[in-house]
Amino acid sequence: LHTASFLKVQGDGNTISVGFTGRIARIARVHQYGLKDRAELLAPFVKYDQREILGITEADVKFMRDSLLLQLTNNSFNPRS
Repeated sequence: LHTASFLKVQGDGNTISVGFTGRIARIARVHQYGLKDRAELLAPFVKYDQREILGITEADVKFMRDSLLLQLTNNSFNPRS
């Protein structure tokens, strides 16, 4: 999970998302929240330590929001340029 190759990007005209899918998403969720899971199909359940993969603080959200708003207000949209 430590490489960007596991991240998948999806988007449409209104939204964009970046995240894990399928089996990798399950593994990421188990480690993110410290859940129980099996290493193999018939193996016993093991409680994994919580290992935050991506943590976004309120300060991070404010910075991203402010940066986006600055870009949107300073760069007028011109489809011909």
